[in-house]
Amino acid sequence: MNLSVRAVAASLIDEVARGGSLNTVYSDAENTVATGERPFLRELVYGTLRLWPLYKGVVRQVLDRPLKAKDSVLEAVLILGMYELDEGNTPAYASVSAAVDCCEQLGKRWASRLVNGCLRQYQRDRDAMLASLGESERAALPGWLFKLLAKTYPAQLEQIGRASKSRPPLTLRVNQLRMSKEDYQALLSDAEVASINVGLNALTLVKPMPVNQVPLFEEGFSSVQDASAQHAANLLSITADMSVLDACAAPGGKACHLAERGARVTAMDVSEARLGKVSENAARLNLNVRTVLGDARCLSEVLANELFDAILLDVPCSATGVMRRNPDVKVIRTRADVEQFASLQLELLQSAWLQLAAGGQLLYATCSLLPQENDAVIDAFIARESNASVSPLPMTVGIDMRFGQQVIPSVDGGDGLYYSLLIKS
Repeated sequence: MNLSVRAVAASLIDEVARGGSLNTVYSDAENTVATGERPFLRELVYGTLRLWPLYKGVVRQVLDRPLKAKDSVLEAVLILGMYELDEGNTPAYASVSAAVDCCEQLGKRWASRLVNGCLRQYQRDRDAMLASLGESERAALPGWLFKLLAKTYPAQLEQIGRASKSRPPLTLRVNQLRMSKEDYQALLSDAEVASINVGLNALTLVKPMPVNQVPLFEEGFSSVQDASAQHAANLLSITADMSVLDACAAPGGKACHLAERGARVTAMDVSEARLGKVSENAARLNLNVRTVLGDARCLSEVLANELFDAILLDVPCSATGVMRRNPDVKVIRTRADVEQFASLQLELLQSAWLQLAAGGQLLYATCSLLPQENDAVIDAFIARESNASVSPLPMTVGIDMRFGQQVIPSVDGGDGLYYSLLIKS
């Protein structure tokens, strides 16, 4: 039996809730759904996961007793149903009926009455249930993360929560080698595509659209890149023909931006498939970007004695600054993961430092909001390296931290990224 799009979504969400990575499992699930239903699948999955901690608090109230582990998919059905009741365009009665139908399709026919009753109860008592949620649940953040963020960003906590629950904007980086931002914005306007100026090269579309419908996108006049991520290439002092290494480059947005600014770019990544994305992006933009397959923890083995004038080190991290784009972070990430990321980040930083020429600059970047992965890593690094010093960023992109700046995510603005600039004496 072919599953309905809602049953596919519930199965996928349950797989994530049991520890699966959304990026890993999504494409297989998407391939089981008709092309025309794929946008709806994405909306259901991503929207539900963005609000997962909130609706977990509601499920706790509507169930008389916790579900058994073997019935965990029913929690996904309930939370998906609540999300659709609150955020969907389907009439409420049809949303409830569709959720009930999922029970039989997923081999849980016995639970049809349970799901129907819980969703009807939520419809009746929604306001009271939401009012009784805890602080972290209302913010739709896991408890451990809420505590860390509340300690570090008390004034920005509400903004962070709102951003994490929102759909991300679609922001373009205009390729200045092909056209000025002003001319490209005028071209978009002529095509009845409204946009907002949000940065040096950045335009955010008022209404997101498939990239193949963006005027002159395929011809290399623009790229999709978050406004905060576009800061990376602008925070390095690039001169013509400067040699720059992007050590964790895939899918290549920052590497291509550096090349657009005139740098000789070497883009490295540990994944051959993801490195192919870098080449595809560079080819579309008509840029010359050298790609190298390798593990950035062992740069000296791959690049031997090659030194670079500048290095961009955009390290793997907890992704707590991009939760709206990676909502499974709210479900699968733990505090212990943060410690493991911090250890890896320091290892990558030490490896990259060996490839930086004297007098060179290294921009350390994460899409994390947590000081354990940001300031603490820089602090540990400069304590070990006598020839490393922190330089002020050449422009203001976020709030000042001890060793860099933190961009706070916002609903209509960029994601949450951290930047710190190091100079090698």
